[in-house]
Amino acid sequence: MMTKTKKVKPTKAQLARKVLELEAQLIHQYHFADAYLAAIKPGSYMASGVILQLSALGGREIIAPVMIKDGLSPETIAAIRADLRRSYELMVEFKPKGVA
Repeated sequence: MMTKTKKVKPTKAQLARKVLELEAQLIHQYHFADAYLAAIKPGSYMASGVILQLSALGGREIIAPVMIKDGLSPETIAAIRADLRRSYELMVEFKPKGVA
């Protein structure tokens, strides 16, 4: 006698996470993220702050939400933009034949 394995339906939270991760990998996301970072001017968040939160694919939390007072430094913005460029280059490294 063969036993059937019951399919486990993903939860709404799991599906939402999957959509978030898939959308984050779309190639145009690099352009928009870089453009938003380029628009941040020194002092944009003075007397305020930005919330930093990092998570790995799959949802594992790397950095819990934390506020960075007075916003991101120019060095941090430059480093993030460099990582975005590196990630973009990795995404377009393998191209179909005939693409420049």
